[in-house]
Amino acid sequence: MEKLTKSLPLFKERGCTVSLALDIRTNRRKSSEYPLSVRFTLERRAFYYPVGGSYTAKEFSDICSAVKCRSENYKLQKEWKDTFIPKYKEILMNLNKGGILTYEMVRRCIIDGEEATSIDDNATVSQSFVGIWEQVIHDLRTEDGGVRFTTAESYECSLKSFRKILGENAIKGFCISAAELQKWKDGMHNGVKDENGAIVGKISDTTAGIYLRYCRAVWNRCVHEGYLKDVPYPFSNKKEKGLVSIPKSAKRKQSFLNVNQMTELYNLFVSKQYPEHWTEDYMKRAHYSLGLFLAQYLCNGFNMADAGRLTYNSYYCQTEGKAFRFNRKKTSRRCPDGSEVIVPIIPPLQYILDEIAAPPTRDGLVFPDILKGSETEELRRKYTVQENSNVKDRVIKICHEALNWDKSICPSGTWCRHSFATNLHNAGVDMDYISESMGHSTSDHA
Repeated sequence: MEKLTKSLPLFKERGCTVSLALDIRTNRRKSSEYPLSVRFTLERRAFYYPVGGSYTAKEFSDICSAVKCRSENYKLQKEWKDTFIPKYKEILMNLNKGGILTYEMVRRCIIDGEEATSIDDNATVSQSFVGIWEQVIHDLRTEDGGVRFTTAESYECSLKSFRKILGENAIKGFCISAAELQKWKDGMHNGVKDENGAIVGKISDTTAGIYLRYCRAVWNRCVHEGYLKDVPYPFSNKKEKGLVSIPKSAKRKQSFLNVNQMTELYNLFVSKQYPEHWTEDYMKRAHYSLGLFLAQYLCNGFNMADAGRLTYNSYYCQTEGKAFRFNRKKTSRRCPDGSEVIVPIIPPLQYILDEIAAPPTRDGLVFPDILKGSETEELRRKYTVQENSNVKDRVIKICHEALNWDKSICPSGTWCRHSFATNLHNAGVDMDYISESMGHSTSDHA
């Protein structure tokens, strides 16, 4: 069988190999022809940009292999080289001058049709700092069927804060520096006046720190794609540098309930001695929420997203109902081997399951009422947030009205998780074991 030539080399620029090839991925039914494309290969990745015309594999090979200058194939080969080499060589030579080329940088320049070599105030929306931020959000929403919807939502909240404080059109293209980011940070700390004179945009330093970290990730992506090459890096927690510092998360040493307090909540769940002035309907809802809160604690401090996805899977059946096994949703992508959690079903947990969980069925959800049968990640996120709010509000009321606690608490999944870790640590359990039981790697503590 004749060996066919599959590509025609054109040139190489700073690690990017450019050649002509047929894009065989676009094969049409009942057709042996493929579109002629310029192929850009960089960082062991390639993308194809169609340039018009289509050929069979044999026709393309004959053109690439032609050596006789008077043949029609040779004339076409020369025409291709004379057309595409100068055009794309000039684009790549002027792209990120003096710096490296990256796959995303080249792909965006070629596929988006942007043949300018610099970014100015007339940059398109996609080619701006805010545009890259929006692209990150879009990628997270669509990646792997939207499993990173929650992260995308957090990036979106940070961008809304950015726009609220700095203004919708304050940042043009990539004209951004530490000064604008510091103004945003100050606005998050102190708030800003809206058109009616009201203070808006003020948030906690912990949330501001989270938003600034998302912004830093966007900045780093812009740098990677060559847009902020000559702009000084704006973030540093060293005061002497005078740059934008990112607030650290609030300490959580007091954000937990000790063993005696968790036991008191459990005893109330068993006795059902709720205040007499509560309606029967509210008692049922409060009882369910208290059960979920206790289940989160006894299930190694898992969060509501994990509770909503927990099933009576094969592991549960193999252990004859003695244990659950699942992967933490939050960390399963970045540490699949370290995100597995095994929860022994001890008698108190079994009692809670008997009270509020669905009856065991193979691969059935343990707490189906959390996600309410939702099939999209957006709805699952909505119902998870709603359930977290229900648990928080009802358990606070239980603590104050049923148990008469004067302790200020915020009974969230974070409190369950921190209570689980702190109580084990205080009991002398090794931190590596605690981390592993919570779905961390052994070097990533709670």
